[in-house]
Amino acid sequence: MKIVIALPFYGPLGIFYALLAVLMMPFFAASFAKVLSSVGVHPIAAVVLALSITFLSLLTSPINVVVYTASRRHYVPVVDTVVVFGIPFPVPRVAVHEEKSYVAVNVGGAVIPLAVATYLFAKAPSAALLASIAVASLLVNAVSRVVRGVGVVTPAFAPPLIAVLSALIAGGGPVATYVTAVYGTIIGADLLNMGKVLRDMPPLVSIGGAGVFDGIFLSGALAVALSALL
Repeated sequence: MKIVIALPFYGPLGIFYALLAVLMMPFFAASFAKVLSSVGVHPIAAVVLALSITFLSLLTSPINVVVYTASRRHYVPVVDTVVVFGIPFPVPRVAVHEEKSYVAVNVGGAVIPLAVATYLFAKAPSAALLASIAVASLLVNAVSRVVRGVGVVTPAFAPPLIAVLSALIAGGGPVATYVTAVYGTIIGADLLNMGKVLRDMPPLVSIGGAGVFDGIFLSGALAVALSALL
């Protein structure tokens, strides 16, 4: 198993984002606490777990676990020169150039929110919830775009808003909304666009690689907050 350590924030702007992430930890924790309380977790335990989840997500955001390696070969004609008795002779040949792109899953930005969403789904599985995830995935994919050198981008509030509306299929509420947001974002934005991203063979493709500001983590937290308004 290959692990790549890459900081999600760089330079002065990165420091600003990192500080902003720390300041927003209470908001993220409050969203998680609300979700956990709604499945029967004691309020105090829910707050402790929520804070732990949020802190671990930020702490493990530089850790990317490689799950797949894509490779592509290019055949390039080249001409070598061989000198025989002082006379240069051109020798044509075909050189093989291989490109590799590592597809990784970020621990803090994808693995942790996906683990929480899977736990919540296992507590109350239903066909309606699967339908809401499917609808959210298709809609998130429709509004997402692949930008060369950047990755998959979506309008900031589109995935959580889509999740809130799609979760109404399953009756709404913080659990259905959170599960729909996390699965809908990771399927619609990341997995369904993976083929397009790999066309340019970037060295590293990290699902959830922006830490707490990644669409997967952020969509879940914002979707729960928005669901409270309905």
